[in-house]
Amino acid sequence: MSTNLQDWVELLNAEQHVQVDKLREHARHGVAARVRGEVWLYLLEVLSEDKTAEITSLLSLNTTYQALPSDLPSDLTASLLKTALSHHTKRFRNETYAGLITSLTSDSSSSIKGREKPSSRQNTIGNEIRSNSSPLISSIEKQAPPNLSLSNSNSTSDYGEDESNNNELNTIRSQLSRILPPPPNSPPSRHHYLSILEEVLGKFYNVEYTLTKPVNSDITSFDEMMGYSKNDWIYLVTPFVCVLSRPVGIFLGFQNLMNRLKTFPSIPSRLASFLTLFRIALPELHSYCEDEQVPYVQVALSWMTTLLAKEMWLGDILRLWDAYLASDDMFALHCYVCVAILATCKETLEELDGSEAKLMLLDLPPLDVDRLLQDASNLRVSFPLPRPVDDEI
Repeated sequence: MSTNLQDWVELLNAEQHVQVDKLREHARHGVAARVRGEVWLYLLEVLSEDKTAEITSLLSLNTTYQALPSDLPSDLTASLLKTALSHHTKRFRNETYAGLITSLTSDSSSSIKGREKPSSRQNTIGNEIRSNSSPLISSIEKQAPPNLSLSNSNSTSDYGEDESNNNELNTIRSQLSRILPPPPNSPPSRHHYLSILEEVLGKFYNVEYTLTKPVNSDITSFDEMMGYSKNDWIYLVTPFVCVLSRPVGIFLGFQNLMNRLKTFPSIPSRLASFLTLFRIALPELHSYCEDEQVPYVQVALSWMTTLLAKEMWLGDILRLWDAYLASDDMFALHCYVCVAILATCKETLEELDGSEAKLMLLDLPPLDVDRLLQDASNLRVSFPLPRPVDDEI
């Protein structure tokens, strides 16, 4: 079932009450790019379904955000910016990605499922193929991303600026345009991307580690001990940069996503659940990975901590997160999607050695996300998710 842009606008423009349950139901099938950022904020409970107090609430959130400090320790700043620069180069600057954000965030009056013919520019990739990669890896990396479901925008406005010819589709009142304007319509420049992340992550760091902790407390690294790295913030915040134009909106969405991740089982429990599901659902591939010494535990750790935002193409991750944010059990869905990815890549993986398989799984080729979600649903019927270790204590 697809939902066209006008249907989304009607849901979001409700006078008194936004039907978040309907937003959630429709989002499982994909969100129109023009309103994706706003829908995500409803699904993450940043925006209230009660429209009568919406403007007051958002202006209050904006005021609070502006007052937050954004200073970061110098060593953390250097680490985050290094990771961000690498991620920007990989996901925004090569030829395949050059026009991707424009396509992903442009307006469309057609159905979300509508397909457009890919441009010749999208049929090449700017990444160099490593000389020691197998032909299979090379052929995968040369694929263009899946046909994008949204048409290109004809606008020539700057990144983050309102488009006057699309005002009738803007679901946010003019008073709130500085908080939630239309989404970006071009890829962020390196400077813009780095400056947004430095501001947003600086404020997030201060909220999580400084303002809520005693001055002399040890703010290091329980996260790192449990398998997290603050560099993972880069991958988890980037999708919000793609769908929201203002730092305050990016911050609020990212903060609520991180709060939702805190409800997941611990990292060891996540790994145990996923790896057990992998072994039960795909025993032959699991045995092959064991025999070929594929470092699948290392791969699983990355998948479990970044929700695939590090490994997947941006177009794929935005569509996948539509379903994730709409899910009643994001962790379970994520586990089944990860197993579905392994099932999809099974034949190729069995032709690779351990190092090549790791390379592929940490930089996935373009995938049919709708099919992955259907495969995940089928797996869920056949294989109950193993109980997390945390629940057995």
